[in-house]
Amino acid sequence: MTRRIVAVFGRVIPVLILVSLGTAFLIELVPGDPAVAVVGAEGAPEQYAAAREALGLDRPLFVRYFDWVGGLLHGDLGRTLVPPVQDVASLIAARLPVTLEIAVLSVGLALAISIPAGTWSAYRYGRTFDRLTSAMSFGLISIPSFLLALIVIYLVVFRPEIVTALIIAVTATTAAILILAAGRSRSTKTARERRHVTLAAIGILAVGILLVIFLPDFPRQGFVRIGDGGLGENLRTVALPVLVLGLAESAQLTRVLRSDMVTTLNDDFVLAARAQGMPRRHILIKEALRPSTFSLVTVAGISFGRLLGGTVIVETIFRLPGMGTLIVESVSRKEFMVLQAAVLTVAALYVLVNALVDISYLYLDPRTRDDRP
Repeated sequence: MTRRIVAVFGRVIPVLILVSLGTAFLIELVPGDPAVAVVGAEGAPEQYAAAREALGLDRPLFVRYFDWVGGLLHGDLGRTLVPPVQDVASLIAARLPVTLEIAVLSVGLALAISIPAGTWSAYRYGRTFDRLTSAMSFGLISIPSFLLALIVIYLVVFRPEIVTALIIAVTATTAAILILAAGRSRSTKTARERRHVTLAAIGILAVGILLVIFLPDFPRQGFVRIGDGGLGENLRTVALPVLVLGLAESAQLTRVLRSDMVTTLNDDFVLAARAQGMPRRHILIKEALRPSTFSLVTVAGISFGRLLGGTVIVETIFRLPGMGTLIVESVSRKEFMVLQAAVLTVAALYVLVNALVDISYLYLDPRTRDDRP
């Protein structure tokens, strides 16, 4: 298994080299001249030539690329071309934590929603819960992220009383359904199972009451770093974008897990566990969940990589200083050094996440741990 892990990480370096080369060549195809951004639109040709020479833009592409790689190996990503001049590394260091926090929390929220929803939807295949979950998933998939962001802002920021009413209605309805279901199935449920259902209903009601009492006021826009306002204020400012992205990703993850779980529940080893009288919780969690998570882990890794560089619209709506807006700004300002470093950083994280996903297969399925060729 160790050799497999080393082989997975060994594929990261060639991919990053190809990404850096591709980025350098694509940057050359971007229209515009950084010298114009430095000198201004009214400059003389001599001034533009002097600016290009000072910026090193008069040298061949390969020379500039290898100079940049040499600086990268020494931890130097260069400096911005357009004033105010600053280190590219410090600029990325200020933006990357914002995007990482949003991506990690969003994927975490999506998994927290999709795993129980997809598991129970597969177990209740074709029934009311499955149909409701499928309808909600398809609805969330069909809503663009910017529209979902505007809906969330309208409800949470401008009409919080609607959110409060929805929380009360959903928690009360869910608890009532659980209690009624437990009461109707006394012949098939043991006293312990009915007690667990009752405790779950009470817990759902308690969570709803706590949410109504302690639900904070969420800001419309902006971002507060942990060092500036503390963890609580930081989480309050990222709650809405995380909710938007988490809901959008959870719909797809729920569909993926439900599809694989339905197949797994019909496999022979699961049917054998049922024939042996194993509890439902054991069958769902111990027997069926792990072999059903291959596609879930893969899609979650892809979602995380996509959120690292593809949340430009959400970052713009909520005014988050993340990597997505940095890449767009660097293109518009012809900041090629920033663009190249930002794309390489996002690509490195994306490749690293996919490598970790490949390694996770070794733990999810023991059959993949064989080191033999």
